[in-house]
Amino acid sequence: MKKTLLAGMMVAAASVMVPGLAGAEAVTADVPTGSVYYDYVDKLSGMGYIDALPDGARPYSRMQMAKWVLQAEKNAKDKPMPAYLADELASMRQAFGAEIAVLKGRSDQEDVALREASVQLASYGSDQASYRESKKDVQPNAHWQPFGQGTKGYDYADGFNAVAKAEVSGNIGHKTAVSLTPRLSWNDDDDLELKLEEGYVKTKTGIVEYLAGRQALRYGQGKTGTLVLDDTMKPMTMVQAHLEDDMPVRGFFRFLGKQNYHVFYGQLEGDRRDRAVDHKDFDHAGLLGVRADFTPSDAFTFGLMRVSMLGGERNGLSKSDWRHWVTGRNDEAGQDRWNDIAGGDFRVRLPGVQFYGEVYGEDAGGLQPTERGYRFGTYLPQLTRDGSWDMTLEYASTNPFWYKHQKYQNGWTYSDDIIGDAMGNNARKYYLGVNHYLPGENQIGAYFMRTQMDRGAMNHPNVYEAALTGRLKLQDHFFLDGSLGLAKIEHADYTARNDKDVFATAMARWQY
Repeated sequence: MKKTLLAGMMVAAASVMVPGLAGAEAVTADVPTGSVYYDYVDKLSGMGYIDALPDGARPYSRMQMAKWVLQAEKNAKDKPMPAYLADELASMRQAFGAEIAVLKGRSDQEDVALREASVQLASYGSDQASYRESKKDVQPNAHWQPFGQGTKGYDYADGFNAVAKAEVSGNIGHKTAVSLTPRLSWNDDDDLELKLEEGYVKTKTGIVEYLAGRQALRYGQGKTGTLVLDDTMKPMTMVQAHLEDDMPVRGFFRFLGKQNYHVFYGQLEGDRRDRAVDHKDFDHAGLLGVRADFTPSDAFTFGLMRVSMLGGERNGLSKSDWRHWVTGRNDEAGQDRWNDIAGGDFRVRLPGVQFYGEVYGEDAGGLQPTERGYRFGTYLPQLTRDGSWDMTLEYASTNPFWYKHQKYQNGWTYSDDIIGDAMGNNARKYYLGVNHYLPGENQIGAYFMRTQMDRGAMNHPNVYEAALTGRLKLQDHFFLDGSLGLAKIEHADYTARNDKDVFATAMARWQY
């Protein structure tokens, strides 16, 4: 089955190649999701210094970041840039200087080097370190933590936590890039752990890039998470294929503007059957995803995606099953052979405001996604004329069937985390965030978020989470990031108990 899937991926990737293009662009490593540079890109885009809206398939490559730096510098000649934003852009120019030099004609690539190092100290004062997504013996079989978004599978223990990470990446020749992110952690439970958080090799053939290894993906447009594939879970080991850069759509569909495609396949954990309630799950089930992104205009981008949980030990797919998968046909109830989430997301830019959303379906009926989940948001990049204040409003909703499945009884999970949004099924989430930007790459912010989880259950959890955040640049390359948050969980673990959690963290970060 593995060979069949891998061959299918290569065919899918090759099918989008444009004849006659040699693919001269150099391969570079990707910028890990959660990097501060994504905040800088969002701000540059919101302020109109990046021509086209970035699509919803993260991570972006270092070469793509370099292209945005050159775009912003060019646009800043006609539109003076506020001091705080100029400082962020200067930081990006320094970080991606080697890639910028290649774009300007230098032939050689930068060797493997340290990109970022950090040491985080966190105090997590909680009545309970983590909470179940649902009542006992009910899907999805996973857990969550307040303040746990984007942690890439790391769980804070009650009390003191120390986490050290380093990102090392670079090139081995013109067509091969590598990246390693080891993580060393220790907590008050005397748990000392060294893990490879992310690590992969990336290469190319023609205009198609291939990646093999462990990497966090974040596909969608959400601020507080994404419905289908989020980076709160542990990064999965997988193989991927995608175009090296956006390509223009030719022929009748040229109104779609530019296009890109992503295909990936990974395997889930090997103890799914033992962890399931009735032992009705399949070890080493596969996760196969196909995504297409289009940018019809600079002010509008959208993505279409289908991700399938399928196969696994004693659950291989036959040739006819694969034909049905391609056509979107599936059986009902217990005969269902795979767990699909499919749909689309978008972002549109209007003067002074951006609107974005995600609309996905958990199953299919008549080839149309059903059991839908939604996320809609508004980004106001210029609460003040210079954009030094901005605000994001977001609402997300899932229905009672979301992240559940008849045959895969652990649900839409991997290593005890939901693969998509940690709010789970039959949930609603409300978010308000405000940021203030200061010269020198300094920033302060605050947010409030309310999440109603598993709303159909008696005594369902209601989570109120608020935090102050900040970033202070102490000297070149050296930053201090911090946050102070308070969470209240009503009906914790579906009981009458109300919990309170206090979360405080300080991170020393060296950025190169």
